Amino acid sequence: MDAIVSELLARLQSTAFADLAGARVSARIPVSRALVNQLVARALQERSAPVRQIDIRPQEGDRLDAVVTLTLPLVPPLKVGVVVERQPQFPASPVLVLRWSLLGGLGAILSKFIGPHQKMPPGVRLDGDRLLVDIPAAAAGTPAAQLVGYLRGLEVHTAQDRLILDADLEVSA
Repeated sequence: MDAIVSELLARLQSTAFADLAGARVSARIPVSRALVNQLVARALQERSAPVRQIDIRPQEGDRLDAVVTLTLPLVPPLKVGVVVERQPQFPASPVLVLRWSLLGGLGAILSKFIGPHQKMPPGVRLDGDRLLVDIPAAAAGTPAAQLVGYLRGLEVHTAQDRLILDADLEVSA
């Protein structure tokens, strides 16, 4: 059965899902804090940054805390508050905008130092107290890249210890 499903999926992908033209799928995908942090840890391994660990702690109401542990000695972990400011709009503006804060004005000062100098992951850009995530650029080179062309909507929400992705996909007719 696995071989049949794999063969079918490969055929559908090779034709850009033409045999399913007009199909629409909406999904709500709750992602546990543990899985989010596994993905973040893997992304950190691929970068040379002064960050040892980031612990993402989703809260209610489209906000989360990120506890950032730096590799610098004598610097305690930093708790960064993050709020979803603007959802991506597909396909016109597929950028998720997050606003972050760290100890009041310290975050704005810190962003002046990290923004231009710190290499961010692909598709991620720091602009003052905003973190902009270009979804197609961030997904490039990952298995998720195959789905981006079918996205008609994506919203990122949070609940206690969960990141919730609401996705609408469509295969054009």
